[in-house]
Amino acid sequence: MFDTAFYFQPVRYFYQRYGKLPRRLNFQLSGKADRQTLLTELGTTYDLEACLVAHTQSYEKAGEGPEVLTTALLLAPELLLLFGDRSGYGDRGAFVFYSPDTDRQELERVTKVLTSLLDAGEQERHRIHVLRLAFNDLEFTPLSIKIPEVDLATHYNDDLLPAHETIVQRLRQPQDKGIVILHGQPGTGKTSYIRHLCGLTDKPKLFIPPNLAPRIADPEFINLLHDNTNSVLLIEDAEELLLKRDGGRGSSAVSNLLNLSDGLLADCFHIQIVCTFNTDLARIDSALLRKGRLIAAYHFQPLVQEKAQALAASLGQTEPVTTPLALADIYNRDAPIFETTVNGSRIGFSR
Repeated sequence: MFDTAFYFQPVRYFYQRYGKLPRRLNFQLSGKADRQTLLTELGTTYDLEACLVAHTQSYEKAGEGPEVLTTALLLAPELLLLFGDRSGYGDRGAFVFYSPDTDRQELERVTKVLTSLLDAGEQERHRIHVLRLAFNDLEFTPLSIKIPEVDLATHYNDDLLPAHETIVQRLRQPQDKGIVILHGQPGTGKTSYIRHLCGLTDKPKLFIPPNLAPRIADPEFINLLHDNTNSVLLIEDAEELLLKRDGGRGSSAVSNLLNLSDGLLADCFHIQIVCTFNTDLARIDSALLRKGRLIAAYHFQPLVQEKAQALAASLGQTEPVTTPLALADIYNRDAPIFETTVNGSRIGFSR
């Protein structure tokens, strides 16, 4: 059959037991401790020991108790409750698998308890869900991030503010779609701005690392979005995905992005996409820029001289700024410079 001690597969279990593929409900609990609250509540109605079909623990450090990786409870016929730390919600996820033939009263009883323990949304502002490979399968894993205190008027040129207002208004709108394109030279503040955006919306943020960005073209990735609707997809350094289509693998990725941002999938998944890149906007597939699909496009540039001088002064720097300067250069003006020469005559640090 399958090895439940290693990796319990709820869909496979359900299909093998009942001969049908299950439907699924995802719940993000307020905290890890709420799992025990849920079990205590369910224990007043169900014999949880008799309902247990899979339970996996991990012992990693001497003197410490086990970490529960997987718990699966068959509470009623065709009603399966799963906790699994490999899920996109980490140790706060709870998942219900059921079918049209599941007893409605049983299903409502379980979902009512789960709903009472849902996260209020504030924690979602302080984390991202990072795409990774686990057992050769794609999955999203939540990670906490630090949201910086950023005064946009101080750290960015004035033309960002109108675009920013449009972006935030759309990212806060439920069941929305579309694409945001942020481009410009390295060091001009694109990543800092994205961190700032993360703290302004309660929607889950799905981060695609550069090494897995090509997997957007995989059917498996689209299937993964079934469990992550009404989210914001963050793709940094997305040059290779957004370039004009030439019939290669990148064409499939662009097609998926087009469909997610303003196609049939957009109406189903309600995914909004935020992309950053360093290349010229003219090299990007023009279909991504179409009116109705594009929420906003902004070109990050070095701070104009006046703003750069004011920011440098606020940081206690006494050396005057005489030209436009990127944020990274302003914050690292006193850092050592690593110098090299092509012919190897000099290598080293200097000021």
